[in-house]
Amino acid sequence: MEITVSQSSIIPTLSHIHVYPVKSIAALTQSQAWVEKQGLAFDRRFMVASDDGAMITARKYPQMVKISATLTMTGLVLQYPNKADLVLQYADFDMKDAAATVWNDNFNAYTTTVIANQWFSDIIGHSVQLLFCGQQSQRVRPKIGHNVSFADGYPLLIISEASLAALNERSSEQHTMAQFRTNLVVSNTEAFAEDGWKRIRIGEVEFEAVKPCARCILTTVDPLTGEFSLLKEPSKTMATFRADEQGEVFFGQNLVAINEGIIRAGDEIEILETQPKPVYADNIATKLQLTCVEREDIAADFTTFWLESHQQSPLPTYLPGQHLPLQLEINGEFISRRYTLSSSPSRLGRYAISVKRIDDGRVSNWLHQYFQVGDVLVADKPNGDFHLGIHTDKLLLLSAGSGITPMLSMLRYLSDNDNVRDVVFYHQCSTEADIPSLQELHQLENMHPSLDLRIVLSQPRRDWQGEFGRLSLSHLAMISDLDKRQVFVCGPDAFMVAAKKLLLKMGVAPARYHQEAFGPLRGTLSPKQPLKLNINGHIFSGNNQKTLLEQAETAGISLNYSCRAGFCGVCKVTLASGQVDQPDVPALLPQERLQGKVLACCCIPKTDLKITQ
Repeated sequence: MEITVSQSSIIPTLSHIHVYPVKSIAALTQSQAWVEKQGLAFDRRFMVASDDGAMITARKYPQMVKISATLTMTGLVLQYPNKADLVLQYADFDMKDAAATVWNDNFNAYTTTVIANQWFSDIIGHSVQLLFCGQQSQRVRPKIGHNVSFADGYPLLIISEASLAALNERSSEQHTMAQFRTNLVVSNTEAFAEDGWKRIRIGEVEFEAVKPCARCILTTVDPLTGEFSLLKEPSKTMATFRADEQGEVFFGQNLVAINEGIIRAGDEIEILETQPKPVYADNIATKLQLTCVEREDIAADFTTFWLESHQQSPLPTYLPGQHLPLQLEINGEFISRRYTLSSSPSRLGRYAISVKRIDDGRVSNWLHQYFQVGDVLVADKPNGDFHLGIHTDKLLLLSAGSGITPMLSMLRYLSDNDNVRDVVFYHQCSTEADIPSLQELHQLENMHPSLDLRIVLSQPRRDWQGEFGRLSLSHLAMISDLDKRQVFVCGPDAFMVAAKKLLLKMGVAPARYHQEAFGPLRGTLSPKQPLKLNINGHIFSGNNQKTLLEQAETAGISLNYSCRAGFCGVCKVTLASGQVDQPDVPALLPQERLQGKVLACCCIPKTDLKITQ
């Protein structure tokens, strides 16, 4: 007999308690905790700061999340990979007054030890200090009405396990609670149940929810590697269903404690008062389910997988050169990859990804060995900034290795539209066996007299009649009107670095140079130049290499920001004069571009600038 348990009989439970002894380091899990009004005991009582007291966090130095802590009776021990442990004793602290700044809050903290400062300086890469807030923090926040530790804004954060599961169902990556740096984790709830809680009681303590927690780029840091997600996840996914009208992303609820007391993992959560849940627009794109309908070997260890819609629905269109974000499950682990579409959008109903097997390539080897006709994979809509666009004549499509895939898409598209006008197709690979789709390329060469096909081998046989060697000035010198061409480059990193250097030397303007990269190219197309930057009347020296936000921070100028990835729009400013390189990102609408709006977190100055907020 099946027994059904009603939703109302499921009692929310506190499943985990996390404290972060030093702001931005890894969590320390506790079975119970003493709750003070300034936060959990031992939570964010230390902070790494610059010499002038400004907070330093993993938003800018993601390696900090790899620091772990162990509490002792007289202090704590900090550990970092391949580094001697730092043993801190409270009795050894200098306890000299030191200025401290967390966002816009300025207050006094205390110095610790010279050894601690040096230990953290080695990890950060420049001079920093470790500050202690004392037994009772001197930072008083008027919004709360009492003191707060070094936490960003509020003493505590609560998130339900169901909320994380709901995010993981949508995201192309699988995330852990460690990415969200919450203090309290709740089980036995529906997704985002915490959004509707106004007052709750856990153990001896009553809490009040004060506001949803705005999320920043720190959620995209892998807690194990200390590296940012290349796919900008989970920020990218959260922005599609957890963002307000201003584009700010929220996940979890900030709490304040009304009284002090003990809470324990396993405590039931009593809901004393509820509140209306905030409503966020759900703009998530439907996942694509794609069936492999054909495998085509196009060169040695190079296979094209032809894909059709598993649901028999029309496939989203794309631009020649864009890539397909895939999510694969390999041995129970979800892995995300992006493969450039080698098919042409002019040939409806099918996608094609061409995958070259790499010796240590986990996904490429799995696809070659296991992904067969009839198998299904999950994907998001094609996207990417590297595509043919409006350019249709006087082209140089320059590739090496598997970098040929976007060039095949572009050439097929041009051919299908009878638009091959003065196109040089240059591809470099090792041997004749490595030349992809050679028969098709020769057919296209015969069809289009204005197509100049150049195959260059780095390890040719003696009877090879074509060009050979690595990409060089002599190769490029044989291409007519090089400085008048739109140049598209894709291949291994070393090839692209060499290609860029040679092409710019040969007179190709940076504006005509287009390089495949997952994310905006930062300071790679133009030689470094000093610039004068003016933000709200603050004038300082900058350059054309780093983002506006990074340069403002270095100059000590505070700009609003949250995600640092172009998803939320919090750092939106107005360009009063000058030019920037502004990538195409979700938080900046076309009409806002026309109004002179830019995102400080991802735009790079090209000239002297005047910026207003």
